[in-house]
Amino acid sequence: MGAENTPEAGSNFSLGFLFLPPRKREALKAVYAFCRVVDDIVDSGESDKESARSLLAFWDEEIDKLYSGRATHALARRLEPFVAEFRLPQEGFRALIAGMRMDLERSSYETIADLEKYLFGAAGAVGLLCVEIFGYARTSPADIRAYAVAMGNAFQLTNILRDLGADLERGRIYLPREDFRVAGCLVEEFSRREHSPAFRRLMEAEYARAKGYYREARARLHPDDRRTMLPAEVMAHIYEGLLDKLRDEDFRVFFRRVGLPSWKKALLAARAWAASR
Repeated sequence: MGAENTPEAGSNFSLGFLFLPPRKREALKAVYAFCRVVDDIVDSGESDKESARSLLAFWDEEIDKLYSGRATHALARRLEPFVAEFRLPQEGFRALIAGMRMDLERSSYETIADLEKYLFGAAGAVGLLCVEIFGYARTSPADIRAYAVAMGNAFQLTNILRDLGADLERGRIYLPREDFRVAGCLVEEFSRREHSPAFRRLMEAEYARAKGYYREARARLHPDDRRTMLPAEVMAHIYEGLLDKLRDEDFRVFFRRVGLPSWKKALLAARAWAASR
């Protein structure tokens, strides 16, 4: 399998792979490869808007074929046995494509309800696929869905807060405009990368919202399913650790990308493992 279809060593996603048996690991790799291909249609910069729309439409059709046993693309055929074996929901693939389509067509969001539609497409949809691969026995279908969606919201909002500066360079402001108004932060000042008291108020509110998503997710998972959901919990510990570091560093994200050192990620992964026992 090509390197482009495998998470980089030490990445937040790759650490979750380490806690899976081989068959589940192969299934997750196939899902990850699909996510990368669809995400790159929009984010790689290699396709203009019309080409990107056509490629997303192709994948919509290919998902139809995948679920009717007529897959033609090599990646869809690679997914085929796992779709059957792990009962992967078609909604997960479709919502991911829809999320990338939103990213192609929109560069800002008015309300948190608007943004959560994007968060679901960008991350919650992937969560719907991942929880089926990880496995669960005691968590209800409604709660496992809520767990996947809340975790996706938490991960993606953490990414958005980390990447504010890079996204500005691409003309994107994901944080809801209503949140700017409540914080008294002018979009124009934000666009000029002014680290003002109003900006800090905005970021504190987004930090609290992300923390709420992490709490909601953990409240939904039955304790008996913590062991099988360990890969998700590893990623949650690492992403929440990153969120806390953003706050500890006073949200200095306009001109650099804050990250966690490998030793810290390993420590957080160990804590997740201990918490699942």
